[in-house]
Order: sequence, then C-alpha cells, then structure tokens
Amino acid sequence: MSGPVLPFPGRALKIVNPARPTDPGELTASLGTGPATKTPKSRRRKQPLSKPTPARPPRELTAEEAELQHRMFEAYFNGRQPARNHAKASIDTDLKAVNHLLAFIGQPLWLLTENDFEVWSAHMGITRRLAPSTQRRMQGAVCTFMRYLVHHQGFQNAAMQMGGRLQEIGHSENRIVHSTDKNHTRMRKYLTSEEFQILLRIQDAAIEIAAQEAPRRARAFMRDKAMFLTYYTYGLRLAEGHGLDIGSFRPNTDIPELGRFGFAHVYGKGSNGSGPRFRSVPSILPDIRPVLEWYLEIVRPLYRPNDEENAMWLSEHGGRLARSSIDHRFKLLVEIAGYDRADISIHGLRHMSVSHEAEADVSLHFTQQRHGHAHASTTQQYTHLPDQYIRETARRLVSAVINRKEGAK
Repeated sequence: MSGPVLPFPGRALKIVNPARPTDPGELTASLGTGPATKTPKSRRRKQPLSKPTPARPPRELTAEEAELQHRMFEAYFNGRQPARNHAKASIDTDLKAVNHLLAFIGQPLWLLTENDFEVWSAHMGITRRLAPSTQRRMQGAVCTFMRYLVHHQGFQNAAMQMGGRLQEIGHSENRIVHSTDKNHTRMRKYLTSEEFQILLRIQDAAIEIAAQEAPRRARAFMRDKAMFLTYYTYGLRLAEGHGLDIGSFRPNTDIPELGRFGFAHVYGKGSNGSGPRFRSVPSILPDIRPVLEWYLEIVRPLYRPNDEENAMWLSEHGGRLARSSIDHRFKLLVEIAGYDRADISIHGLRHMSVSHEAEADVSLHFTQQRHGHAHASTTQQYTHLPDQYIRETARRLVSAVINRKEGAK
C-alpha cells in the first residue's frame, strides 16, 4: 500500500507625580508673565502637515514637447510592455501612475528631478492618503518607465535638444521600502538530501500506521507521498503543482526509462506584470515513474473522481485539492517529522530541488532553465548548501592547487 521507499541522490519615560504641588514659576517660565494654564488633553491638536506643492509652477507643453512626450508614451506603453506580455490591466495601472505624476508636477519628462518625485510621493501620502502599498506600486511604475527612457539613446538625444535630460528620479533612498525589506524575517530551514530521505521514510511509516489504525486516512497520506515527491522532482511552485492534470505529463524520448513522466507541462509565474507563463519541466529523477504510476493506478481511484475530473491531486470530495490544503498537508508531515511547521513550507521543496542539484554538481544554467528562473541570480538565491559540502569543496580545491604546485617542481 505504501509504494516504494525512494533512495535519493546525495545532495525611558519620565514619571510625573500628580500629587506634587506645581510651582507657578515652572509654568510661566516659557510664557513670560501671567497665570499659568495647561491645555486639557482633549483640546490638544496636532499641527497638520503642510500640503506638498511643486517647486516650479506647472506649465503647458509646447506642441513640439507634447509630440515628443507622446512618442515616449507610445514606445513604452504600446510597445515595450505589450512585447513583454504585460497584462492590459497592469499597463493601464502603470500609465495612470505616470500621468498622475505629470499632472501634479506640470513639467515634461526630461525636466523631472528627484525633488519632483519626492514632492509627488509626499502628496500621495499626506494629501491623498493612499495606502503605502499603493504608493509603492505607483512609485515603481514611474521608476521603471523612467529607467526605460534613460537607456533609450534616441529619446535621450531628443530630450537634450529640448534643453533637458532624462534621468532616474526614484531610487532606494526616496521610495517606500517594502515591509519585508526592513523587518526581520524568520529564517527558513531547508533539508539536506540526507534529511530529505529521512522525511520520505517518515512519510512511508505514516502510511503504514494509518493503514492499520485509521484506514480512511491512509489514502490521504498515500496521495501526499506522490504529490510532495512531484513538487520536489520537478521543482514546482505551489500554483504549478496545484494546477497539474493527469494529462500534464509527456515522455522524454531521450530518457525512455521515465515513461510518460519525462516532462511536466505547467503554467508558471510570469515576470514584470506578465500573465502565467507555460513551461515544460524535465525530470532528472527516475524514481518518479513508479511512484506516479502507483498513484494513478491505485491511489487516485480511491477518491472516486467522476469521468470529467482531470485534476491530478484530489480532495476527499473527489475534486481538485485546494492550494491551502496542499500547504496544510505538507506542514502536517513536517510536524510528524519533528520540525517546526513555521520553519519549512511547501515552497521549500523547490529550494531543496535547486540546492540538491547544486550538491550533485549539476550545471547552474541547466538548473536555472529547469526551474524557470529568468536570471541566474535568482537560482543562486534558492541555493542553500550545507556546511559540510562547503568544507569538502574548499578542501578539494586547496588540495588540487597544492598538487599542481608540487607537480611543477
């Protein structure tokens, strides 16, 4: 019932005494003369902040200026963003933010300064009282647009002919910082390849115990075994694994040993406002085939799905398992294994997939492409190597240098 146990590759407040008589001199010292009076707390009011106003009076653009600015808008909002598959709603939101800045400052794009950006930002918070998240999003839209223009040499030359210069007016010192960038965050734990093997054995033991003492719960543990191994094997995000159907797998003709599970076709996260992005993920773990065949032939039918239900992972009602349930089930396994459920999340399996490939000396470029990362720096952030691996690598490199020097003598 439990399926095969898988061998994995190594990888200070001043206190005022109200009973003390008040010295009149104390209260009149700052008032000059006259009886001392204290304003009741209920009548005290904070002095309102002055409303931010632009340093220069707004002006109308000339026809030539308006034509150039229009071309800049067209190139970015009707050219660059759609070409990068940005959603229309995202483009419209960014356009609205840039137009809001220009309407408030009243200057062309090539005359905007850091001070203009800061005054506009203060206006959004003090006058309009927008939520910090909204302000941050609008600031980001403006900064991305200006960065595009600054690096467009044709527009930069045209702006200089107009007597100005395009510049990046927003930076990390004058923008709202995301809360996760300034608050201490709890460090996540990522299991080594050996620790992950132990986690799998614990899961097998849980299946056997459930089969004997709580048979109705056994099928959930069996489904979880196949589900979590799939997340790990293909390095999937939560949404990608949740959206898998029974027809999401395709054979890899170069590796027939994987059967129909050579590739997993998923819709992953887009970037910079684009919608979901399709990607085909190759498997590099042969043990995935017997587990998924066991799940599809024996475990999934136990949920009695109807003929029209194609979801890979099923709930107790025979429908697609909810994302929250996937995360909850993984945290349950984490607790059974003796870890704090707050330390390891379902997304941690994706980090482990990347890290264990690094331990096995898999090419960084291959790992980057397989996990759908646009930049190698993202893949490196996902890599968590154990201290033992780092020490052994350092020792091996030093030994190689010493051997080369000795051989040259």
